[in-house]
Amino acid sequence: MTTKYTFKLGDSEINRIGFGTMRATTGAGIWGDTPNRKNAIAVIRKAIENGVNFIDTADAYGPYTSELLVQEAVAPFKNEVVVATKGGFIKYQPGAVIPNGHPYYLRTALEGSLKRLQKETIDLYFLHKVDPNIPIEESIGALAQFQQEGKIKHIGVSNVTVAQLERAQSTAQIDAVQNAFNYNDRRFGDVVKKSGELDMAFIAHTPVSRNNWEDSTLTIAGKSNMTTSQLSLRWLLDYAPHIISIPGTSSKDHLMENLRSYQLESGI
Repeated sequence: MTTKYTFKLGDSEINRIGFGTMRATTGAGIWGDTPNRKNAIAVIRKAIENGVNFIDTADAYGPYTSELLVQEAVAPFKNEVVVATKGGFIKYQPGAVIPNGHPYYLRTALEGSLKRLQKETIDLYFLHKVDPNIPIEESIGALAQFQQEGKIKHIGVSNVTVAQLERAQSTAQIDAVQNAFNYNDRRFGDVVKKSGELDMAFIAHTPVSRNNWEDSTLTIAGKSNMTTSQLSLRWLLDYAPHIISIPGTSSKDHLMENLRSYQLESGI
């Protein structure tokens, strides 16, 4: 049964604090493998053991190394976890990416992700970034074709405007959108609202506010014995019932601190 702490994605009930792997599974500049692969796997597994059932990755993270690590980490829990990945964003050097939404490239990207994740079907596959040189209808049309072939279960779009989301939705069934969103960064508040109206999941990446906290907010956090991470995640839980946040960490202690956000009251 759906609760205020879960969101229904197809036949999967997703807990609303997931795990983002961009930094936890890669090296500096989101490039190469993590310097402590064993620890990264252990943290992801501890997250799953404590109720996290949504793991987010992408072929651009590393590139490729994150998907390989995620596959190893979730292998003992493969039927318990929704794994989302993304394609259409090429990582060609540390800190540098370029979008490629051409249908031919997206097929190549998807096939690579399927192989690395050792899956026949990707649970949730995002167009990572809209390619300004390719109409979004062509990119999403390709994902719809892959879905018909049984290689994608749910289609998502990432880093989009409301107009782009609407164009994507007119081409195929979009079940999730992923944009940056947190207490101090509400640029995509209109996308949050639109996705809610469409009853689709909004995956909040960069969910933890780190700068520009108001003094009054920090006072609330202190009085509530909350960290700023907990305050950020609690605020997202309260903001809208379709938001799923994906904080990442390389620390088991920080992971458990984040998950305690469910039990706290933010007061903001």
